[in-house]
Amino acid sequence: MFGASQPTYGGVLASVVGPASLLRPCGLTTDGAGNIYVAQGPAGRVTKLDPRGGFLLKIGGGEGGFFSKVGKVRAPTGVALDSLGNVYVADAKLDCVHKFDAEGHFVCKFGKKGKGDGEFQRCRSVRVDGSGSLWVIDAYNHRIQKLSQDGTPEAKFGSRGSDAGNFNNPSDLAFDQQGFIYVTDSGNRRVQKLDPEGRFVLSFGRGGAGDGEFGMPRGIALDQAQRIFVVDTWTNRIQTFDTDGRFLFAFGGPHGLGKQLNQPYGIAVTGAGSLLVADNHNDRIMWFSLN
Repeated sequence: MFGASQPTYGGVLASVVGPASLLRPCGLTTDGAGNIYVAQGPAGRVTKLDPRGGFLLKIGGGEGGFFSKVGKVRAPTGVALDSLGNVYVADAKLDCVHKFDAEGHFVCKFGKKGKGDGEFQRCRSVRVDGSGSLWVIDAYNHRIQKLSQDGTPEAKFGSRGSDAGNFNNPSDLAFDQQGFIYVTDSGNRRVQKLDPEGRFVLSFGRGGAGDGEFGMPRGIALDQAQRIFVVDTWTNRIQTFDTDGRFLFAFGGPHGLGKQLNQPYGIAVTGAGSLLVADNHNDRIMWFSLN
């Protein structure tokens, strides 16, 4: 449920959403009905909530007998949906992507620890593009992999480095309305923009705590106005940019007692244009109205 208090961050109204049982929320997404899917890494589950934060479903607890259990997730840090409501979960511990149907039943999983095509080291985030392909952040291989919905490798982009188009421990990605891709290149303290074929376009950001600078960029999302919202975990704030990388505004601030963010992680834009932020170390989700 929503919290009773509604703090303001630089004119941005905020509320708390979600049950008291949330534990270290990481990645999150929403469906067409406004329901919220939250990956909780340390808890080993994905929780589905209604638009006001009421519990609906737990996904990833495993199905079957003790010796034949399937669909058990270990450290889910990313979650995405396709057009049919299937749920894809990036498991950073098992180095794979789990697929569940719209009712939360296990369908399949693909990937294993490794450096080959379709293999992962620290599978941190998964996103679905407009054509239904999966884009997976392969963090410790410092690359992005593009897969079909059955896990068949389609393409890969990047390797370790700080040059254009290379990555250092990336965290998340998002798409704009033209299909361009924005990647939080966490170790390089920047965001990189790629074209729909994965070719480098531009980058923005550098290390620091000023406007347009990052301590540790993680979650990223775009709204209908094509504004880019980047979660800066180490400075406990959200920074906003246009699609050319120009800084627009920021909100949030240092952590502590009260209503501040504390190590935020994932972010999602709702159908109504509001923001949901996984406030990881406060074990809650923050809802921000940008109106």
